[in-house]
Amino acid sequence: MNALIPSFLKPKPLVDENTANFIFSTVAWVLQNFDYEEFFTRTRLIAPTNDFFPGRVSSVDEKANTIFQHTLRYSGLLHWPFELRSLVDTGLNSECQVQPSPQPELAVIHRNSFPQGLLDSSVPVIMTKQPLFVFYNPQQTLKPEDLSASYAHVIAQHLMIQSGQLPPGGSQFFIEASEVLASMMGFGVLLSNSAYTFRGGCGSCYNAMANRQPALTEMDNVFMLALFCRLKGIDYSSATRHLKKYLRPSYKQAVKQINKRLKQVNDLKQLC
Repeated sequence: MNALIPSFLKPKPLVDENTANFIFSTVAWVLQNFDYEEFFTRTRLIAPTNDFFPGRVSSVDEKANTIFQHTLRYSGLLHWPFELRSLVDTGLNSECQVQPSPQPELAVIHRNSFPQGLLDSSVPVIMTKQPLFVFYNPQQTLKPEDLSASYAHVIAQHLMIQSGQLPPGGSQFFIEASEVLASMMGFGVLLSNSAYTFRGGCGSCYNAMANRQPALTEMDNVFMLALFCRLKGIDYSSATRHLKKYLRPSYKQAVKQINKRLKQVNDLKQLC
């Protein structure tokens, strides 16, 4: 009989059991309601590099729009009627956003990825009574990675609202579930890297207006990223190449924890 392994030698899980259960159930919900085929055949792991976000800009607004268009393309929703606006121009603040109404033209969830070289003007946009607004603060352009992650999270919220689908646990988990959905769109590295920003000793280098407001913790996002990569068959080096160095040990922890749930992982792969 094998000797019992002392508890202090057992691998420590990255997230608690309830959090892991929530993420797994929400991923199952995403795959069932938001285009299973899109995820497994076309969704890519987005990296904060010029390869994914090319383009030259001459102004803050151009930079914000370029990042937005790339983010929208990778989400598979370039054909949806999104409209980007600056909070400075609208007079709104980051806590005051326009709540969109569900529109019948967008009720059927269907995403399409478009080739990188395709011009935005070449994509036919679905006509609706009202556009779907996404707002940004110009100071967010100081951190392009954070800005793209913020865009992805808001785009995911629009997608959920238009679908009329409630996440596991109900509407009280709307924000958390939308961040899981954004990660399932391929933005897990960006979401993980921007989930926490060190404020520094005196706060003189910390600009709250340039940071995104995460719904999931840093470790939750890393766990979600590891699950995404496990489902997509993405190897460790590809998954962590652009992840913050101090998060890479956490990613390993997440992989070990997920490997103990292989039946659940396989069940997710068979959902349709």
